[in-house]
Amino acid sequence: MMKKDLEIELEYLNSAIDLTDFNTIERGLKYHLRFELGDPYENGTKKRVNQSTKRATELFENHIDENSEIYLIIYDFGDDMFARTPNHIYDLLKSGIIKTEQFVENLATRYFDHEDNIEREKGQLTICKAERNEIKYSEIFNGIANTEMGFSPTVHQLVYFFQPTTKKWFWMYDDRGCLMFSDKTCDLKQNLIKFDNWIVEYHRDEIEKQFE
Repeated sequence: MMKKDLEIELEYLNSAIDLTDFNTIERGLKYHLRFELGDPYENGTKKRVNQSTKRATELFENHIDENSEIYLIIYDFGDDMFARTPNHIYDLLKSGIIKTEQFVENLATRYFDHEDNIEREKGQLTICKAERNEIKYSEIFNGIANTEMGFSPTVHQLVYFFQPTTKKWFWMYDDRGCLMFSDKTCDLKQNLIKFDNWIVEYHRDEIEKQFE
């Protein structure tokens, strides 16, 4: 089963991995960069969406190797006020080349480490595996950028990309920004330099300390 294979791939994180709670994965991720995507354009504008999509695509392509096999981990909490096109992401991933497994699970809704009371709700966990270029990632990023900006199609689900051979991760959380993770600072250094103007200034000191 692909889910079991993914859990084995994640053993390097040395944390108690529970795929129904993404926090158990993120605790083990070592180094990160956080990038600004939508600013300075106003909320609810196509310019903001377009810049967010373009930047996320460029960052993703510079972080995740072109011909590599990657996993997508998708968390779908079902009822969502922004879910105008709830099945759009699944339509984008319909392909004979993309392996997909889906599970109905009680998904953890909390995100922050310090939250002790782990609330869960019934939702869908989807795991996909394919070569990077088989995934319509730019369209996924566009859907994520659209979601809170009032445009369609939307992708309201949480979508994480994982490249097992390099231990690199990528997560676009909304039109505002994205995170890239790696087990080695050398994997991030080039992107820190190349995309320095896109680094979230509020987090710059914390980010740069990783490279000292």
